[in-house]
Amino acid sequence: MEPAQTQLARATPTLSQNGGRSNPSIHSDRLSVAYMSLWSTFQRDAFRVFQEADIAHEVPLNDETELYTVGNELGLTGRFVRNVCDPVIKALELVPCMASIRFADFQAISTLQRTVPDVCLGLVATGLGPANVYLVGEMKTPWAISEADLHINRPQSSFRLEPLIGQLVAQMRTCSARFGFLSTYNSTVFVKREADSSFLLSSPIWCGITQPSLRQLLAGFCLMAVSEPKYIESQTFEPRNLRGPPPLRVSDHPLDTPAHHSTSMANEETITSNSVIINTGGATPRVVNCLELLSEPTAQNKATWLATMGGSTVILKCWGPQYDELFEAEAEVYNRIWDQQPAGNRNFAKWISRGEVVCSTIFPSGYVLVLEQRPGIRLDQLWHDLSEDERAYIQSDCLSGIHALRQVGLRLDDPGQHNILYDRDRHVVTLLDFESAQLLESHTYISTNFEMRIIFRSDLLLGRPSGG
Repeated sequence: MEPAQTQLARATPTLSQNGGRSNPSIHSDRLSVAYMSLWSTFQRDAFRVFQEADIAHEVPLNDETELYTVGNELGLTGRFVRNVCDPVIKALELVPCMASIRFADFQAISTLQRTVPDVCLGLVATGLGPANVYLVGEMKTPWAISEADLHINRPQSSFRLEPLIGQLVAQMRTCSARFGFLSTYNSTVFVKREADSSFLLSSPIWCGITQPSLRQLLAGFCLMAVSEPKYIESQTFEPRNLRGPPPLRVSDHPLDTPAHHSTSMANEETITSNSVIINTGGATPRVVNCLELLSEPTAQNKATWLATMGGSTVILKCWGPQYDELFEAEAEVYNRIWDQQPAGNRNFAKWISRGEVVCSTIFPSGYVLVLEQRPGIRLDQLWHDLSEDERAYIQSDCLSGIHALRQVGLRLDDPGQHNILYDRDRHVVTLLDFESAQLLESHTYISTNFEMRIIFRSDLLLGRPSGG
């Protein structure tokens, strides 16, 4: 046994990691940086609450060695629970307000929801429900999300926080929770909701700090959450506003682009059980026949197919009605690229049609884009097999594509090698998947290094990209 205070004062054991997917999991929810503020007094506030708890009991010795090697988010969450959450809750379990309060899986304390946090603190009771949840935590792998991406006071990286904190805020709102945290294990950001459109974020707290330690700060944060767990939104609050300015509504303008068709695309397509019939604004609906599902089959209300249209092979991307803003973002990228045709547009597939689903058994409703099929392999699957010359060529072409996006007033918040195709035979680079693309505000400058650093990592860049 040892004093709980001694155990909590120690630094968190260093993570043992090997391999792992380098592409971050970017969520569709967003919180505009305009609604984030720095919680500059967080360490002082949380440590004061912790000290006032006057913890004096002993707890079992905690093995601080870390031999388990992680390579995915599930393993990372397990190590955070073992090395941070368990010591904290053992130290807090005798505090009077903590009776029956435990860290737990979301499903152990609440009913199933659309958004499920990785870690929860709440009341373990016989009745399950969101009211039992006092705070929520979301884990991201540190090899995909760097510490630099977690700061709100660094203009060139703060936009990375919009989907990361947006996912956490969606989970907080599901449970009407006032408090939540986002952690890569190595660094943790603590979040408090001050008002409908005001969220306080701590600076990233490194796992190795002491005086105070991450464990002590989390303990104080838990006590804050237990004393004031819920935030009730005003009746006039509109959740959509948290995302920032709405995108342009291209879905109000279905469109065929005959200039991008081959002649054969004017031919009729036979309707089958795998057909998607879409309104593209023409005299008659278009018919697209799906051949092969390219997206993950577990994805709900979104899908990408290899398909045929008018005798030509195409890519069909579909979004359900609830994901209309993701469709709007992606459609707007293609709309701007091929309407304005900036230098570097060769790095984008040509779009053929966009519209709304009229009838389909495999995707009953929503919005679609029909795109040119481009050959190639995902860059993350072949990067390590490429020569230095090929890597330099790809980086140069990617930079050209990002310059094109800047010329039409856009930035990418989910860039990565998983969203790039490379055809080695033809030396063609294609940028893909623009659901997270955002319009730049007027007079806003964002360096192309914003995306290039994320795609290639600073240690992989063969030359520093320059320009805006």
